[in-house]
Amino acid sequence: MERKDFLKKTFALCGLALIPAGVIESCKKQSYAGPSNVNFTLDLTNAANTTLNTVGGSVIANGIIVIRVDASTFDALSATCTHAGCTVGYNASRSNIVCPCHGGTYNVSTGAVISSPPPAALTKYNATLAGNILTIKS
Repeated sequence: MERKDFLKKTFALCGLALIPAGVIESCKKQSYAGPSNVNFTLDLTNAANTTLNTVGGSVIANGIIVIRVDASTFDALSATCTHAGCTVGYNASRSNIVCPCHGGTYNVSTGAVISSPPPAALTKYNATLAGNILTIKS
């Protein structure tokens, strides 16, 4: 084998050896936090929020996913996956929160991680209903 061919093959193999490190680094455990100092209201008579008038309905507002659990209970959690920062969604048929990026799932009432890869729970917020106004606070 000529020296030139040997060097080409050696550099190519060294480059290939670095690819797994780059892939591992891109999926490094980093935790994305939810919004802080949250304080806003949702008018349930507003067309944008009508899904919250039905048990199992959900809406994302101000970085928070709000889910109607029953006639008088709402859960409010960060809508940002703690793994990759993707926006999560509510899966009504399974009653859990799912990240579309890597399939991580969270508990609706606590925000706790049900299945990996998320490294931490979603931030939970207080949700109180007065008439048709739902208030979400940190």
